[in-house]
Amino acid sequence: MANKRYSQAEINKVLKEAAAGTAVAEIIRRHGIAEATFYRWRARQAAPGRAEGSRLERLDEENRRLKHLLAETTLEIHTLREELGNKKS
Repeated sequence: MANKRYSQAEINKVLKEAAAGTAVAEIIRRHGIAEATFYRWRARQAAPGRAEGSRLERLDEENRRLKHLLAETTLEIHTLREELGNKKS
């Protein structure tokens, strides 16, 4: 049997059925999915923030690093402009 890719809408429909109280065995039989697939989908829906939180932490760290680099570069440019202005006088 070939692996079928399910759209996010299809996954959401399956998970809503489970949330409404339909038995897992009935859901997986009706949709032709493996039990492990159902539980993996449910786990991903229950904890989407874990991966997203990690991504946000990396982006925050990169943002801090870039702001620091910008501040150093701005200070260096300011210093060089002052030195250049003093040499012209």
